[in-house]
Amino acid sequence: MIDIKKYITIIGILVTFLNYSNTVAASKNTPSLQNPNMEKVSKRVYALIGDMDIPNPSNDGFICNSIFIVTNKSVIVVDPGGSVQIGEMIIRQIRSITNKPITHVFNTHHHADHWMGNQAFINLKPKPKILGHQYMVNQATEIGEQWVKIISELTKGKNKGTEPILPNTIISGNETLFIDGLELNFFHPQHAHTKGDIVIYLPEEKVLLPGDVLFYVRTPGFQDASPLGNLKTLVDLKRLDFNKVVPGHGPVTDTSGLDYMIDYVSLLHQEVKKYFAEDLSDFEMKDKIEVGKFNNMSGFKERFGINVNRMYLEVEAASFMED
Repeated sequence: MIDIKKYITIIGILVTFLNYSNTVAASKNTPSLQNPNMEKVSKRVYALIGDMDIPNPSNDGFICNSIFIVTNKSVIVVDPGGSVQIGEMIIRQIRSITNKPITHVFNTHHHADHWMGNQAFINLKPKPKILGHQYMVNQATEIGEQWVKIISELTKGKNKGTEPILPNTIISGNETLFIDGLELNFFHPQHAHTKGDIVIYLPEEKVLLPGDVLFYVRTPGFQDASPLGNLKTLVDLKRLDFNKVVPGHGPVTDTSGLDYMIDYVSLLHQEVKKYFAEDLSDFEMKDKIEVGKFNNMSGFKERFGINVNRMYLEVEAASFMED
């Protein structure tokens, strides 16, 4: 018998994707395997900026931002994408910049658009370490095979041959690592976008890599999130000294990008609390909530209901605690 709880994340996201499918529109500027959309973020950091849409044949499933960092002797990859083909594209982009060996691949959380590209790296020589939080590994183990099928359906087979390759090294997310002369500081929020997020900060580059703890001008995916935990994490991250931020989804930004999501989640919290006090359910309040400019975020119509639901559950829990 299938344990439905194990697949609630997949089902929730798949429903969103199916509702969203009619909005897919290709353009010559769509990020894809042929258009990797590479941007130099700092002296050592490069980002490949994924499409703002869902996985589809036009974007080849390339929807999350992937990053690579060139150290004195090696290359570090953060979030190798959602298929072996995307991982191979990242390797090609790295090789257009440097022939240094790729020694580390970090997975920021368990959502498959961020780690299915691991497969492209496992046969490299020397073989890189693939690192993730234990929670990420646990969840990825449960959903990996199902995600391959879902992405195949959405992209019409553009991920053919992809296999779910898990991290081979566990990271707590509370370390400071020095890799070939570069300092990397890691942070693990207890529960933000997921319970297994790792955030990476490069103090020498003044670059922040928060994974999906930050969505910028794209509606957050809160199906596994603690919206208030995510909010607290963003506020805490603002204390760091950085010039550039590469969000999990959306364009490269700076501290204003964190402010953007902080303002959205704070406004959502305020609105949900107001209607909760009027004894409305999450379904009843959804169409009453006013979030102003934020309804222009990519994917708003499809994801806002989930955002309201997750915030409602936290407001409800807080109310029970007060009682």
